[in-house]
Amino acid sequence: MMKKKLKKLTPFISIIFFAFALWFLDQELQQYEMSEVMTQLADIPNQYILFSLLLSFLSYLLLTGYDALGVRYIGEDLEAGKIIRAGYVGYAFSHNIGLALITGGSIRYRIYSVWGFTGMQVTQIVAFSAFTLWIGFCAVGGLALLFATPNLPNNVTVPFVSLRVLGIILLVMVAGYIIASARIKDEISFKRWTFRFPDLKLSLQQVVIASIDWLLMASVLFVLLPDVGINFFSFVGIFMLAQIAGLFSQVPGGLGVFESVMLIYLGNFIPGSQVLGILVVYRIIYYIIPLLGALIVLGYQEYIVNRRKVKVLQRKAANWVPRVVPQVMSFSVFIGGSILLFSGAVPSEVPRMEWLQHFIPLPVIEMSHFFASLVGAALLVLASGLQRRSDGAYHLTVGLLVFGILFSLLKGADYEEASILSVMLVALIPCRGEFHRKTSLMNQFFSARWFTLILMVLASAIWLGMFSYGHVEYQKELWWQFSLMGDAPRYMRAMVAVLGFAVIMGLLKLIRPKHKETKEPGETELLFAKDICSRSPNSLSNLVLLGDKELMLNDSNSSFIMFAREGQNWVTFGDPVGPADEAEELIWEFYDECSNQGYSPIFYQAGERYLEQYVDLGLTLYKLGEQARIGLNGFDPEKSIHNKVWSGYQELEQDDYNFEIIPQQSVSSYLPELKAISDASLRTRNKKERGFSVGYFDKGYLSQFPIAVVTKGENILAFANILHGADKYELTTDLLRYRPESPAGIIDYMLIHTMLWGKEEQFEWFNLGMAPLSGMDEHDFSPGWNKLADFVYTYGENIYGFKKVRRYKSQFNPTWEPKFLVGPGGWSMPRALSNLTNIVSGGFDSIMTDK
Repeated sequence: MMKKKLKKLTPFISIIFFAFALWFLDQELQQYEMSEVMTQLADIPNQYILFSLLLSFLSYLLLTGYDALGVRYIGEDLEAGKIIRAGYVGYAFSHNIGLALITGGSIRYRIYSVWGFTGMQVTQIVAFSAFTLWIGFCAVGGLALLFATPNLPNNVTVPFVSLRVLGIILLVMVAGYIIASARIKDEISFKRWTFRFPDLKLSLQQVVIASIDWLLMASVLFVLLPDVGINFFSFVGIFMLAQIAGLFSQVPGGLGVFESVMLIYLGNFIPGSQVLGILVVYRIIYYIIPLLGALIVLGYQEYIVNRRKVKVLQRKAANWVPRVVPQVMSFSVFIGGSILLFSGAVPSEVPRMEWLQHFIPLPVIEMSHFFASLVGAALLVLASGLQRRSDGAYHLTVGLLVFGILFSLLKGADYEEASILSVMLVALIPCRGEFHRKTSLMNQFFSARWFTLILMVLASAIWLGMFSYGHVEYQKELWWQFSLMGDAPRYMRAMVAVLGFAVIMGLLKLIRPKHKETKEPGETELLFAKDICSRSPNSLSNLVLLGDKELMLNDSNSSFIMFAREGQNWVTFGDPVGPADEAEELIWEFYDECSNQGYSPIFYQAGERYLEQYVDLGLTLYKLGEQARIGLNGFDPEKSIHNKVWSGYQELEQDDYNFEIIPQQSVSSYLPELKAISDASLRTRNKKERGFSVGYFDKGYLSQFPIAVVTKGENILAFANILHGADKYELTTDLLRYRPESPAGIIDYMLIHTMLWGKEEQFEWFNLGMAPLSGMDEHDFSPGWNKLADFVYTYGENIYGFKKVRRYKSQFNPTWEPKFLVGPGGWSMPRALSNLTNIVSGGFDSIMTDK
């Protein structure tokens, strides 16, 4: 319980850092006015800005080289154009929101998976690229601190004897990495990760490329500074300290924190107002402009996809776009809303206002300023809906962007803001098809992190206004003053409206009805579930009829998710059951309800069909193994099955063993005899009934299915209930129970006969169940789960017999399909795995060997 509370408080740590940064900036800048900042900003020479833009372009180009090295590291090859597009979009996005918000590598996963990379390979690329970034930081930062140590102000201390000592430590780390790359060829294990060092050539390329990129990154800001005798390499050291402070603060983009550190240093050389103006231009050049460029790329690619006469190759080249559109558009719209709020908090340009008064009446100017700020606040809220692919959020966002452009021009001829919003609008319009969820915006769930981001933006807008108009003496009459240059009254009225809007939205969220009711199914719910199962091709969906799992039904009672609660997790069995076009919405509803009640979701035995939706939630994929399925259309046991199994089958046939199907309507009369067989089978094997992901002996449950039996004479020796999907797509066996005195091979005999019966009944597939921990991706730098799985699969044979399971099912020549465990990443997974074990009620092997 304490851990859950701490988890809820974690997003607010960034608020503390952010609030401190605002307080510090306020103290340092209280002697200046916003007009001075704007003057200093306008005085930056155009050639400085153009040079900074060029350096920013080169920096992003080198950033894509990180991905190129990552692709080479995993032994793959990819066209340079694809790497540049993927790297550019990914870094333009991640630089703005901060690394902490994309821990799962969701942008990279969506892009690279389209080009044939597995989830594990994408993880390797992301991890290798991140390490390249840090090795470059250590190299450049170490050199700067050692040979051009910056002089810090007297009131600033660092937790080292000197900055030179820190520089030596960083360089030793780089040298150690290069030496290790040259000498260590074996894999290294550390906590959850197992990795190998790259070869010497690749490691040197990492250091060189990342070092040049860090120098370019710092140069983007450095060239904007006036010539005041600041040493470049001293500046680089401070720049990197500011970057690391922003990263550890968890504030998106290090906003405020980075500025505070730079102000401490640069304030000794130039006025604070000039520092702030330069930093604003730097943010625009290195963060906002690349983000707008990424939007243009996405919009163009989506336009290409939607053209009627587009070539097939063009479609394939562009089909990574739908996977990243919701995330990128969501954050971009959030930025757009922030820009409108910030624009409303700073004074208008006097020449523009004097020009504007000749065409626009004062009441229109006043109302445009008021509504522009409200549009900005609304866009902050709608951005969350775009992330969830809401069609309502899409339509409202398009409309509000149009109004935002109009109001920006009418309130002060702010063509800069209008241009940025126009780029967002043009990029968003072609993406209509990616926002298809029919959801109520009022029932939309907001995470603590999203509330935190909105709170930061509102606090920043308030701070900007206070800084801009702090010199204006407050009077009650200000609220009712309307004049061409009445910026302070306009700001006050607009900010009160924005805060009122935020309070109303917060109250509506607090009093909103419960999103979804989840409970153990009663008779009515089971009837709904049975009807849904009758239309589902998945045979295992029938396990819902055990009645031992809770249900979340959609509003039309045509789809459901079955799950159980344990500890801090809600654990589903399989994917949503029902029409595919309803599954995405149900997955989001399930995730939202988990988050709303303080739990984490786990999707157990998930298939490939909805992996993209799970990644959208920020969850991590862990491969459980592979499911064996046997095609029945051309099934011929004599040709398809291993000779040993086929020989055993023939022997039992010759010994007068028989197979028959007990129809569902006749099962009840056989239940007493089947109960005795089941009890004896469990007792002999020292097993117990489990439930959840496999059936257990329950009269009400078994009487709903036909049952396959093996007999000799009048005696039933073995039985299995048969589950089947709709339209005769698939069938499988659930309980497999037999008498202790049954001959060896009786299960093989029953399975082969069941397959032959399924073929006669024109079923397409027979589901033979999972082979646990097999078919894992064998790549270096794989997550610890895959390495653990491989270890258990290889060395746990005497305990679990996983290889035997794989070998046994391989005798039937099946088609293998991957199955996944989808859940929280990081250190939350071990606890989640423990909770899953408790639900399955059979230990680690029970998780893996349900069938």
